[in-house]
Amino acid sequence: MDYVAIFHANLNYAFLIPQNYERVIRASYEVIIDTFNKHPDAKYVFEASGYTIEQMAIITPDVLEKLKAAIARGQCEFMGAPYSHPLMANIPEEDGYWSCEFAQRVFEKHLGFRPESFWNPECTWMQYVPSAFQKAGVKYLTLDFESYMTCTDKEYSWVERNRAYDMNWGGHLPWYPLDPDCPFLHQPFRNIVPGLHGMCRSDRLIGKYLTYFRGSTTIEDFIENMKYWSGKKNKGSLVIIADDAEYCGTTGYYYIKYFNDYSRSFDIEPTAGDKLDVLIREVTKVGPMITFKESCEKEAVTEPFFVEDRFAWHRTYANAWANTPEALHYDPQVNALRNEYKRDIQPIAESSKHGEEYKQLVDKFWYHLTNSANSDGRWPPPPRKTCPFNREWVEAEIKATTETLAALKTAVQKYVGTKCEDDGGEDENLDAGIYGFSFTKKDKKDIANLNIYELQHAIYEYHAMVDAKDQAISAEGKKWLRLVFDELEKRGIKGNRPKSIQ
Repeated sequence: MDYVAIFHANLNYAFLIPQNYERVIRASYEVIIDTFNKHPDAKYVFEASGYTIEQMAIITPDVLEKLKAAIARGQCEFMGAPYSHPLMANIPEEDGYWSCEFAQRVFEKHLGFRPESFWNPECTWMQYVPSAFQKAGVKYLTLDFESYMTCTDKEYSWVERNRAYDMNWGGHLPWYPLDPDCPFLHQPFRNIVPGLHGMCRSDRLIGKYLTYFRGSTTIEDFIENMKYWSGKKNKGSLVIIADDAEYCGTTGYYYIKYFNDYSRSFDIEPTAGDKLDVLIREVTKVGPMITFKESCEKEAVTEPFFVEDRFAWHRTYANAWANTPEALHYDPQVNALRNEYKRDIQPIAESSKHGEEYKQLVDKFWYHLTNSANSDGRWPPPPRKTCPFNREWVEAEIKATTETLAALKTAVQKYVGTKCEDDGGEDENLDAGIYGFSFTKKDKKDIANLNIYELQHAIYEYHAMVDAKDQAISAEGKKWLRLVFDELEKRGIKGNRPKSIQ
Protein backbone atom coordinates (compact mmCIF):
# COMPACT_ATOMS: atom_id res chain seq x y z
CA MET A 1 0.00 0.00 0.00
CA ASP A 2 1.22 3.49 -0.90
CA TYR A 3 0.46 6.50 1.28
CA VAL A 4 -0.31 10.13 0.45
CA ALA A 5 0.17 13.12 2.76
CA ILE A 6 -1.33 16.48 1.71
CA PHE A 7 -0.56 19.56 3.80
CA HIS A 8 -3.17 22.28 3.15
CA ALA A 9 -1.62 25.74 3.56
CA ASN A 10 -4.03 28.68 3.72
CA LEU A 11 -2.98 32.10 4.98
CA ASN A 12 -6.59 33.27 4.48
CA TYR A 13 -7.40 31.15 7.53
CA ALA A 14 -9.94 32.32 10.11
CA PHE A 15 -8.24 34.21 12.96
CA LEU A 16 -4.88 34.18 11.17
CA ILE A 17 -3.95 37.86 11.15
CA PRO A 18 -1.11 39.29 8.99
CA GLN A 19 1.09 39.89 12.04
CA ASN A 20 1.23 36.10 12.44
CA TYR A 21 1.84 35.15 8.81
CA GLU A 22 5.60 34.76 9.16
CA ARG A 23 5.21 32.87 12.43
CA VAL A 24 2.95 30.33 10.74
CA ILE A 25 5.08 30.05 7.60
CA ARG A 26 8.22 29.34 9.61
CA ALA A 27 6.72 27.26 12.41
CA SER A 28 4.59 25.15 10.08
CA TYR A 29 5.34 25.32 6.36
CA GLU A 30 9.10 25.56 6.73
CA VAL A 31 9.14 22.80 9.37
CA ILE A 32 7.23 20.50 6.99
CA ILE A 33 9.65 21.19 4.14
CA ASP A 34 12.78 20.88 6.32
CA THR A 35 11.62 17.69 8.01
CA PHE A 36 10.79 15.91 4.78
CA ASN A 37 14.16 17.03 3.46
CA LYS A 38 15.67 14.63 6.02
CA HIS A 39 13.73 11.77 4.40
CA PRO A 40 14.49 12.10 0.68
CA ASP A 41 12.68 8.89 -0.24
CA ALA A 42 9.41 10.04 1.35
CA LYS A 43 7.28 12.09 -1.04
CA TYR A 44 4.64 14.55 0.10
CA VAL A 45 2.17 17.12 -1.21
CA PHE A 46 2.37 20.77 -0.24
CA GLU A 47 -0.85 22.50 -1.22
CA ALA A 48 -1.46 26.23 -1.07
CA SER A 49 -3.82 28.89 -2.33
CA GLY A 50 -2.63 31.57 -4.69
CA TYR A 51 -2.85 34.13 -1.89
CA THR A 52 -0.65 31.95 0.33
CA ILE A 53 2.13 31.58 -2.24
CA GLU A 54 1.94 35.31 -2.98
CA GLN A 55 2.38 36.15 0.70
CA MET A 56 5.23 33.67 1.08
CA ALA A 57 7.02 35.34 -1.83
CA ILE A 58 6.73 38.69 -0.06
CA ILE A 59 7.31 37.72 3.57
CA THR A 60 9.54 34.62 3.45
CA PRO A 61 11.15 34.28 0.02
CA ASP A 62 13.75 31.94 1.54
CA VAL A 63 11.03 29.46 2.53
CA LEU A 64 9.54 29.70 -0.94
CA GLU A 65 12.96 28.82 -2.38
CA LYS A 66 13.08 25.75 -0.14
CA LEU A 67 9.68 24.72 -1.45
CA LYS A 68 10.79 25.21 -5.05
CA ALA A 69 13.89 23.10 -4.42
CA ALA A 70 11.77 20.27 -2.97
CA ILE A 71 9.51 20.43 -6.01
CA ALA A 72 12.46 20.49 -8.41
CA ARG A 73 14.02 17.35 -6.96
CA GLY A 74 10.70 15.51 -7.27
CA GLN A 75 10.12 14.91 -3.57
CA CYS A 76 7.31 17.42 -3.19
CA GLU A 77 4.28 17.66 -5.42
CA PHE A 78 2.83 21.15 -5.34
CA MET A 79 -0.95 21.19 -5.32
CA GLY A 80 -2.86 24.38 -6.06
CA ALA A 81 -6.09 25.80 -4.67
CA PRO A 82 -8.39 28.68 -5.67
CA TYR A 83 -6.72 32.04 -5.06
CA SER A 84 -8.61 33.22 -1.96
CA HIS A 85 -10.16 29.97 -0.66
CA PRO A 86 -13.79 30.43 -1.73
CA LEU A 87 -16.17 27.51 -1.33
CA MET A 88 -16.73 26.40 -4.90
CA ALA A 89 -20.32 25.20 -4.32
CA ASN A 90 -21.34 28.57 -2.90
CA ILE A 91 -20.31 30.58 -5.98
CA PRO A 92 -21.19 30.18 -9.67
CA GLU A 93 -18.99 28.08 -11.94
CA GLU A 94 -17.65 31.19 -13.67
CA ASP A 95 -16.47 32.70 -10.38
CA GLY A 96 -14.85 29.42 -9.38
CA TYR A 97 -12.92 29.26 -12.64
CA TRP A 98 -11.64 32.82 -12.21
CA SER A 99 -10.41 32.14 -8.67
CA CYS A 100 -8.53 29.08 -9.93
CA GLU A 101 -7.16 31.06 -12.88
CA PHE A 102 -5.84 33.85 -10.62
CA ALA A 103 -4.16 31.20 -8.48
CA GLN A 104 -2.59 29.60 -11.56
CA ARG A 105 -1.13 32.97 -12.57
CA VAL A 106 0.49 33.31 -9.14
CA PHE A 107 1.90 29.78 -9.29
CA GLU A 108 3.28 30.38 -12.76
CA LYS A 109 4.91 33.62 -11.62
CA HIS A 110 6.47 32.36 -8.38
CA LEU A 111 6.90 28.62 -8.98
CA GLY A 112 7.42 28.61 -12.73
CA PHE A 113 4.52 26.31 -13.66
CA ARG A 114 0.79 25.73 -13.42
CA PRO A 115 0.08 22.71 -11.20
CA GLU A 116 -2.12 19.88 -12.47
CA SER A 117 -3.44 18.88 -9.02
CA PHE A 118 -5.85 21.08 -7.05
CA TRP A 119 -7.50 21.13 -3.64
CA ASN A 120 -11.26 21.63 -3.49
CA PRO A 121 -11.85 23.72 -0.32
CA GLU A 122 -13.99 21.83 2.20
CA CYS A 123 -14.84 19.42 -0.67
CA THR A 124 -18.10 21.28 -1.32
CA TRP A 125 -19.93 20.04 -4.39
CA MET A 126 -22.17 21.12 -7.20
CA GLN A 127 -22.29 19.32 -10.53
CA TYR A 128 -20.40 22.21 -12.14
CA VAL A 129 -17.54 22.33 -9.62
CA PRO A 130 -15.21 19.91 -11.46
CA SER A 131 -15.77 21.82 -14.72
CA ALA A 132 -14.60 25.05 -13.08
CA PHE A 133 -11.35 23.37 -12.02
CA GLN A 134 -10.85 21.67 -15.38
CA LYS A 135 -11.24 24.93 -17.29
CA ALA A 136 -8.29 26.29 -15.27
CA GLY A 137 -6.10 23.40 -16.42
CA VAL A 138 -6.60 21.05 -13.49
CA LYS A 139 -6.22 17.30 -14.14
CA TYR A 140 -6.34 15.85 -10.60
CA LEU A 141 -8.78 16.89 -7.86
CA THR A 142 -9.24 16.02 -4.18
CA LEU A 143 -12.53 14.21 -3.50
CA ASP A 144 -14.44 13.33 -0.34
CA PHE A 145 -15.01 9.66 0.44
CA GLU A 146 -17.89 10.10 2.89
CA SER A 147 -19.78 12.31 0.42
CA TYR A 148 -19.37 9.78 -2.36
CA MET A 149 -20.46 6.80 -0.28
CA THR A 150 -23.46 8.60 1.20
CA CYS A 151 -24.65 9.50 -2.29
CA THR A 152 -24.12 6.09 -3.91
CA ASP A 153 -24.49 3.31 -1.29
CA LYS A 154 -27.97 3.04 0.24
CA GLU A 155 -26.90 0.94 3.26
CA TYR A 156 -24.00 3.28 4.03
CA SER A 157 -26.24 6.30 3.49
CA TRP A 158 -28.86 5.03 5.95
CA VAL A 159 -26.24 5.21 8.71
CA GLU A 160 -24.10 8.22 7.79
CA ARG A 161 -26.30 10.64 5.89
CA ASN A 162 -26.61 13.86 7.85
CA ARG A 163 -30.31 14.67 7.76
CA ALA A 164 -29.86 17.94 9.66
CA TYR A 165 -28.99 20.49 6.98
CA ASP A 166 -28.39 23.14 9.62
CA MET A 167 -25.77 21.03 11.43
CA ASN A 168 -22.27 22.37 10.92
CA TRP A 169 -20.42 19.11 11.47
CA GLY A 170 -21.34 15.45 11.20
CA GLY A 171 -18.39 14.05 13.12
CA HIS A 172 -20.47 12.79 16.04
CA LEU A 173 -22.89 10.85 13.82
CA PRO A 174 -22.55 7.04 13.78
CA TRP A 175 -20.03 5.41 11.46
CA TYR A 176 -21.02 2.70 9.01
CA PRO A 177 -19.10 -0.58 9.61
CA LEU A 178 -17.12 -0.22 6.39
CA ASP A 179 -14.90 -2.93 4.90
CA PRO A 180 -11.36 -1.44 4.91
CA ASP A 181 -10.81 -2.93 1.45
CA CYS A 182 -13.50 -0.67 -0.01
CA PRO A 183 -12.04 0.18 -3.44
CA PHE A 184 -13.28 3.79 -3.39
CA LEU A 185 -10.95 4.45 -0.47
CA HIS A 186 -7.88 3.10 -2.30
CA GLN A 187 -8.39 3.66 -6.01
CA PRO A 188 -8.89 6.83 -8.05
CA PHE A 189 -11.84 7.86 -10.17
CA ARG A 190 -11.45 8.60 -13.87
CA ASN A 191 -13.17 11.30 -15.87
CA ILE A 192 -15.22 13.02 -13.19
CA VAL A 193 -15.61 15.30 -16.15
CA PRO A 194 -13.66 14.17 -19.23
CA GLY A 195 -9.94 14.49 -18.52
CA LEU A 196 -10.27 15.26 -14.80
CA HIS A 197 -9.45 12.48 -12.33
CA GLY A 198 -9.50 12.38 -8.54
CA MET A 199 -8.77 10.51 -5.34
CA CYS A 200 -10.77 10.48 -2.11
CA ARG A 201 -9.67 11.63 1.32
CA SER A 202 -11.61 10.32 4.31
CA ASP A 203 -12.33 11.51 7.85
CA ARG A 204 -11.68 7.93 8.92
CA LEU A 205 -7.99 8.77 8.60
CA ILE A 206 -7.67 12.53 8.49
CA GLY A 207 -8.89 13.16 12.04
CA LYS A 208 -5.90 11.28 13.44
CA TYR A 209 -3.53 13.82 11.89
CA LEU A 210 -4.96 16.68 13.94
CA THR A 211 -5.14 14.74 17.20
CA TYR A 212 -1.61 13.38 16.73
CA PHE A 213 -0.14 16.85 16.52
CA ARG A 214 -2.33 18.09 19.37
CA GLY A 215 -1.12 15.22 21.58
CA SER A 216 -4.26 13.13 22.10
CA THR A 217 -3.31 10.42 19.58
CA THR A 218 -0.06 8.48 19.93
CA ILE A 219 2.07 7.50 16.96
CA GLU A 220 1.13 3.89 17.70
CA ASP A 221 -2.56 4.76 17.42
CA PHE A 222 -1.95 6.72 14.21
CA ILE A 223 -0.12 3.82 12.56
CA GLU A 224 -2.60 1.23 13.82
CA ASN A 225 -5.47 3.22 12.29
CA MET A 226 -3.52 3.63 9.05
CA LYS A 227 -2.82 -0.10 8.86
CA TYR A 228 -6.45 -0.96 9.53
CA TRP A 229 -7.73 1.21 6.69
CA SER A 230 -5.02 -0.13 4.39
CA GLY A 231 -7.04 -3.35 4.25
CA LYS A 232 -5.69 -6.76 3.34
CA LYS A 233 -5.56 -6.60 -0.46
CA ASN A 234 -2.57 -4.24 -0.56
CA LYS A 235 -3.94 -2.56 -3.68
CA GLY A 236 -3.78 1.10 -4.57
CA SER A 237 -3.03 3.93 -2.17
CA LEU A 238 -4.44 5.69 0.87
CA VAL A 239 -4.62 9.40 1.71
CA ILE A 240 -3.50 9.55 5.35
CA ILE A 241 -3.13 13.34 5.70
CA ALA A 242 -5.30 15.95 3.97
CA ASP A 243 -5.86 18.77 6.40
CA ASP A 244 -4.56 22.16 7.50
CA ALA A 245 -0.78 22.42 7.35
CA GLU A 246 -1.00 24.95 10.17
CA TYR A 247 -1.84 22.18 12.67
CA CYS A 248 1.68 20.85 12.14
CA GLY A 249 3.68 23.57 13.84
CA THR A 250 1.01 25.71 15.47
CA THR A 251 -2.22 25.30 17.42
CA GLY A 252 -4.05 26.72 14.39
CA TYR A 253 -7.75 27.25 14.93
CA TYR A 254 -7.97 24.28 17.32
CA TYR A 255 -8.70 26.08 20.59
CA ILE A 256 -11.37 28.30 19.07
CA LYS A 257 -13.07 25.38 17.35
CA TYR A 258 -13.12 22.96 20.27
CA PHE A 259 -12.81 25.10 23.40
CA ASN A 260 -14.14 28.56 22.48
CA ASP A 261 -10.74 29.94 23.54
CA TYR A 262 -9.69 32.85 21.31
CA SER A 263 -6.44 33.51 23.18
CA ARG A 264 -4.42 30.60 21.74
CA SER A 265 -4.78 30.97 17.99
CA PHE A 266 -1.74 29.83 16.00
CA ASP A 267 0.59 29.46 18.97
CA ILE A 268 3.86 27.82 18.00
CA GLU A 269 4.18 24.11 18.78
CA PRO A 270 7.96 23.56 19.18
CA THR A 271 7.77 19.75 19.10
CA ALA A 272 6.07 19.63 15.68
CA GLY A 273 9.27 18.90 13.75
CA ASP A 274 10.14 15.96 15.99
CA LYS A 275 6.58 14.60 15.79
CA LEU A 276 6.57 14.86 12.01
CA ASP A 277 9.97 13.18 11.83
CA VAL A 278 8.65 10.24 13.86
CA LEU A 279 5.49 10.06 11.75
CA ILE A 280 7.43 9.91 8.47
CA ARG A 281 9.73 7.22 9.84
CA GLU A 282 6.88 5.05 11.08
CA VAL A 283 4.73 5.46 7.98
CA THR A 284 7.57 4.54 5.61
CA LYS A 285 8.25 1.39 7.63
CA VAL A 286 4.78 0.25 6.53
CA GLY A 287 4.85 1.49 2.95
CA PRO A 288 6.19 4.19 0.61
CA MET A 289 4.86 7.74 0.54
CA ILE A 290 3.88 8.94 -2.93
CA THR A 291 2.36 12.04 -4.53
CA PHE A 292 -1.31 12.72 -5.15
CA LYS A 293 -0.78 12.67 -8.91
CA GLU A 294 0.85 9.25 -8.64
CA SER A 295 -2.13 7.97 -6.64
CA CYS A 296 -4.52 9.31 -9.29
CA GLU A 297 -2.61 7.52 -12.06
CA LYS A 298 -2.99 4.10 -10.44
CA GLU A 299 -5.58 1.55 -11.56
CA ALA A 300 -8.96 3.23 -11.22
CA VAL A 301 -12.38 2.00 -10.18
CA THR A 302 -14.81 1.51 -13.04
CA GLU A 303 -17.70 3.30 -11.32
CA PRO A 304 -18.43 6.93 -12.31
CA PHE A 305 -17.98 9.54 -9.58
CA PHE A 306 -21.16 11.10 -8.21
CA VAL A 307 -21.92 13.39 -5.30
CA GLU A 308 -25.20 15.23 -4.78
CA ASP A 309 -25.34 19.02 -4.92
CA ARG A 310 -24.47 20.91 -1.72
CA PHE A 311 -22.48 18.12 -0.05
CA ALA A 312 -19.22 18.89 1.79
CA TRP A 313 -16.67 17.04 3.87
CA HIS A 314 -17.21 16.16 7.57
CA ARG A 315 -20.65 14.82 6.57
CA THR A 316 -22.12 18.28 6.32
CA TYR A 317 -23.24 20.63 3.56
CA ALA A 318 -22.06 23.77 1.81
CA ASN A 319 -25.04 25.41 3.53
CA ALA A 320 -23.04 25.38 6.77
CA TRP A 321 -20.79 28.09 5.30
CA ALA A 322 -23.55 29.82 3.32
CA ASN A 323 -25.90 30.29 6.29
CA THR A 324 -23.65 32.11 8.76
CA PRO A 325 -24.66 35.71 9.64
CA GLU A 326 -21.66 37.01 7.71
CA ALA A 327 -22.51 34.98 4.60
CA LEU A 328 -26.12 36.15 4.72
CA HIS A 329 -24.83 39.73 4.96
CA TYR A 330 -22.07 39.59 2.32
CA ASP A 331 -23.43 37.23 -0.31
CA PRO A 332 -26.39 39.40 -1.41
CA GLN A 333 -23.97 42.29 -1.92
CA VAL A 334 -21.65 40.14 -4.00
CA ASN A 335 -24.56 38.71 -5.97
CA ALA A 336 -25.86 42.19 -6.78
CA LEU A 337 -22.45 43.30 -8.08
CA ARG A 338 -22.10 40.15 -10.18
CA ASN A 339 -25.60 40.48 -11.61
CA GLU A 340 -25.08 44.11 -12.59
CA TYR A 341 -21.77 43.26 -14.25
CA LYS A 342 -23.20 40.34 -16.21
CA ARG A 343 -26.26 42.31 -17.31
CA ASP A 344 -24.71 45.67 -18.21
CA ILE A 345 -20.94 45.21 -18.61
CA GLN A 346 -20.00 41.68 -19.65
CA PRO A 347 -21.75 41.71 -23.05
CA ILE A 348 -19.49 44.61 -24.05
CA ALA A 349 -16.32 44.23 -21.96
CA GLU A 350 -15.88 40.52 -22.63
CA SER A 351 -17.04 40.55 -26.25
CA SER A 352 -14.66 39.47 -29.01
CA LYS A 353 -14.90 43.00 -30.42
CA HIS A 354 -13.94 44.91 -27.26
CA GLY A 355 -12.47 42.30 -24.93
CA GLU A 356 -8.83 43.26 -25.42
CA GLU A 357 -9.59 46.90 -24.67
CA TYR A 358 -11.09 46.07 -21.28
CA LYS A 359 -9.04 43.04 -20.29
CA GLN A 360 -7.21 44.76 -17.42
CA LEU A 361 -10.37 46.14 -15.84
CA VAL A 362 -12.25 42.86 -16.39
CA ASP A 363 -9.48 40.91 -14.67
CA LYS A 364 -9.51 43.39 -11.80
CA PHE A 365 -13.26 43.06 -11.41
CA TRP A 366 -13.21 39.25 -11.31
CA TYR A 367 -10.20 39.27 -8.98
CA HIS A 368 -11.90 41.39 -6.32
CA LEU A 369 -15.32 39.79 -6.82
CA THR A 370 -13.96 36.27 -6.28
CA ASN A 371 -11.89 37.43 -3.31
CA SER A 372 -15.13 38.74 -1.81
CA ALA A 373 -16.25 35.10 -1.55
CA ASN A 374 -13.40 34.13 0.79
CA SER A 375 -14.80 31.49 3.14
CA ASP A 376 -13.01 32.46 6.34
CA GLY A 377 -14.60 35.91 6.42
CA ARG A 378 -17.83 33.94 6.84
CA TRP A 379 -16.62 31.44 9.46
CA PRO A 380 -17.11 30.16 12.15
CA PRO A 381 -20.88 30.02 12.67
CA PRO A 382 -22.60 31.02 15.92
CA PRO A 383 -22.07 30.68 18.79
CA ARG A 384 -18.47 31.27 17.66
CA LYS A 385 -17.54 34.71 16.37
CA THR A 386 -15.70 35.58 13.20
CA CYS A 387 -12.37 37.39 13.30
CA PRO A 388 -12.52 41.17 12.66
CA PHE A 389 -9.54 40.94 10.28
CA ASN A 390 -11.17 38.27 8.14
CA ARG A 391 -14.38 40.28 7.92
CA GLU A 392 -12.49 43.47 7.08
CA TRP A 393 -10.55 41.63 4.36
CA VAL A 394 -13.79 40.57 2.67
CA GLU A 395 -15.33 44.02 3.10
CA ALA A 396 -12.28 45.62 1.47
CA GLU A 397 -12.64 43.26 -1.48
CA ILE A 398 -16.34 44.07 -1.85
CA LYS A 399 -15.44 47.78 -1.82
CA ALA A 400 -12.76 47.24 -4.48
CA THR A 401 -15.26 45.27 -6.58
CA THR A 402 -17.77 48.11 -6.32
CA GLU A 403 -15.16 50.68 -7.39
CA THR A 404 -13.98 48.55 -10.31
CA LEU A 405 -17.55 48.01 -11.49
CA ALA A 406 -18.08 51.78 -11.45
CA ALA A 407 -14.91 52.27 -13.52
CA LEU A 408 -16.11 49.68 -16.00
CA LYS A 409 -19.53 51.31 -16.31
CA THR A 410 -17.85 54.60 -17.20
CA ALA A 411 -15.42 52.93 -19.59
CA VAL A 412 -18.00 51.01 -21.63
CA GLN A 413 -20.51 53.88 -21.80
CA LYS A 414 -19.37 54.82 -25.32
CA TYR A 415 -20.49 51.40 -26.58
CA VAL A 416 -23.82 51.17 -24.78
CA GLY A 417 -26.56 50.68 -27.35
CA THR A 418 -24.20 49.44 -30.06
CA LYS A 419 -24.20 45.87 -31.28
CA CYS A 420 -21.16 43.72 -30.56
CA GLU A 421 -20.27 41.20 -33.26
CA ASP A 422 -20.90 38.26 -30.92
CA ASP A 423 -24.16 39.56 -29.42
CA GLY A 424 -26.70 36.80 -29.08
CA GLY A 425 -24.15 34.06 -29.63
CA GLU A 426 -24.35 30.79 -27.77
CA ASP A 427 -21.96 30.03 -24.94
CA GLU A 428 -19.33 27.71 -26.39
CA ASN A 429 -19.77 25.46 -23.36
CA LEU A 430 -23.48 24.96 -24.02
CA ASP A 431 -24.04 21.76 -25.95
CA ALA A 432 -27.80 21.63 -25.60
CA GLY A 433 -29.37 18.30 -26.38
CA ILE A 434 -32.92 17.54 -27.46
CA TYR A 435 -34.02 17.90 -23.81
CA GLY A 436 -33.07 21.55 -24.03
CA PHE A 437 -29.81 21.93 -22.11
CA SER A 438 -26.51 20.23 -21.57
CA PHE A 439 -26.18 17.88 -18.61
CA THR A 440 -22.83 16.24 -19.29
CA LYS A 441 -19.64 16.63 -21.28
CA LYS A 442 -19.25 12.86 -21.42
CA ASP A 443 -20.39 10.77 -24.36
CA LYS A 444 -24.11 10.41 -23.63
CA LYS A 445 -24.15 6.99 -25.26
CA ASP A 446 -21.46 5.69 -22.89
CA ILE A 447 -24.23 4.77 -20.46
CA ALA A 448 -22.06 2.77 -18.01
CA ASN A 449 -19.90 5.83 -17.30
CA LEU A 450 -22.75 8.24 -16.62
CA ASN A 451 -23.37 8.97 -12.96
CA ILE A 452 -26.81 9.00 -11.34
CA TYR A 453 -27.34 12.72 -11.99
CA GLU A 454 -26.50 12.22 -15.66
CA LEU A 455 -28.63 9.08 -16.01
CA GLN A 456 -31.66 10.88 -14.62
CA HIS A 457 -31.19 13.69 -17.12
CA ALA A 458 -30.71 11.13 -19.88
CA ILE A 459 -34.13 9.65 -19.08
CA TYR A 460 -35.79 12.95 -19.94
CA GLU A 461 -33.70 13.51 -23.03
CA TYR A 462 -34.51 10.07 -24.45
CA HIS A 463 -38.16 10.43 -23.42
CA ALA A 464 -38.29 13.54 -25.63
CA MET A 465 -36.99 11.43 -28.51
CA VAL A 466 -39.62 8.77 -27.84
CA ASP A 467 -42.32 11.44 -28.15
CA ALA A 468 -40.99 12.66 -31.51
CA LYS A 469 -43.28 12.40 -34.55
CA ASP A 470 -40.44 10.97 -36.60
CA GLN A 471 -40.67 7.21 -36.05
CA ALA A 472 -36.94 6.67 -36.55
CA ILE A 473 -36.12 9.19 -33.81
CA SER A 474 -38.77 7.64 -31.57
CA ALA A 475 -37.32 4.15 -32.05
CA GLU A 476 -33.82 5.43 -31.34
CA GLY A 477 -35.08 7.08 -28.16
CA LYS A 478 -36.72 3.84 -27.00
CA LYS A 479 -33.49 1.94 -27.54
CA TRP A 480 -31.44 4.33 -25.41
CA LEU A 481 -34.15 4.66 -22.78
CA ARG A 482 -34.11 0.86 -22.32
CA LEU A 483 -30.32 0.98 -21.90
CA VAL A 484 -30.62 3.72 -19.27
CA PHE A 485 -33.16 1.71 -17.27
CA ASP A 486 -30.98 -1.41 -17.66
CA GLU A 487 -28.07 0.53 -16.18
CA LEU A 488 -30.17 1.83 -13.29
CA GLU A 489 -31.23 -1.72 -12.46
CA LYS A 490 -27.60 -2.87 -12.50
CA ARG A 491 -26.99 -0.25 -9.82
CA GLY A 492 -29.88 -1.48 -7.68
CA ILE A 493 -32.34 1.25 -8.73
CA LYS A 494 -35.30 -0.86 -9.81
CA GLY A 495 -38.79 0.35 -10.54
CA ASN A 496 -41.61 0.23 -13.04
CA ARG A 497 -40.42 1.07 -16.52
CA PRO A 498 -42.35 3.46 -18.76
CA LYS A 499 -44.99 1.64 -20.80
CA SER A 500 -43.40 2.98 -23.96
CA ILE A 501 -40.36 0.72 -23.52
CA GLN A 502 -41.86 -2.31 -21.85
